[in-house]
Amino acid sequence: MTKRFVFVISDRTGITAEALGHSLLSQFPSVDFKTETLPFVDNELKANKVAEQINQIIKEKGSAPLIFATIVDDDIRKIIADCDAVFFDLFDTFIGPLEAALGIDSSHSVGQSHGVTDLNEYSSRISAVNYSMATDDGVEVDHYQSADIIAIGVSRTGKTPTCLYLSLHYGLFAANYPLIEDDLKSGKLPDSLAAHQDKLFGLTIEPFRLQQIRQERYNRDSYASAKQCQWEVAQAEALYRKYKLPFINTTQMSIEEIGTTIMHKAGLKRKI
Repeated sequence: MTKRFVFVISDRTGITAEALGHSLLSQFPSVDFKTETLPFVDNELKANKVAEQINQIIKEKGSAPLIFATIVDDDIRKIIADCDAVFFDLFDTFIGPLEAALGIDSSHSVGQSHGVTDLNEYSSRISAVNYSMATDDGVEVDHYQSADIIAIGVSRTGKTPTCLYLSLHYGLFAANYPLIEDDLKSGKLPDSLAAHQDKLFGLTIEPFRLQQIRQERYNRDSYASAKQCQWEVAQAEALYRKYKLPFINTTQMSIEEIGTTIMHKAGLKRKI
């Protein structure tokens, strides 16, 4: 497998460059990418140190690294761009055409996409995250009237990380409830869920994958047995169908895909 070094460089957190760079590189599965993210490169001294690091890699490995950069300052960006590397300027690629289309100059301000530029929006994000944590795993069910969405499913189907993703990235009040054995045996929604049926969204998973996850986390009693996993998944899916609840199979999905799919199928809109 071909090996290639990649640097993600930003004058702030690097989240934007990292996300776009990862999406682009995922289209080349035959290449073994060694990625290093270098955030807060926000002055020329730091930029020169980064340039030295990149040039050292070139000298040692003999191949030009790839650079994905989001740097606003022209002088700092030039220092990085002058390295003997393949430079992808993610801001300049889009800012120029946007300025032309809008007929105005951009602010060229550092940290606009991830900084606290709107206190109300930031407070909403924190409130959403706090809500998801407070209502995690079936806790505080009396607060479900405030929920935008309630993810349900058997243990280890991805409910908690999905809800935290929805709250952190979209500002949604996302609660989650674990379907336990008593719920599955009864064949009915618990009262705390039945009262909010329009907010419910089911998660399911292939039994074999569920067994693998459970064996890694808590391989005791019948919790991680093939029989138990098969039974729980079958009962949960039967419950979804009985109450006509939307649900998705998370086996081959990332948390980002699960969250986005839930938003699309449930008709939810971003709050931040």
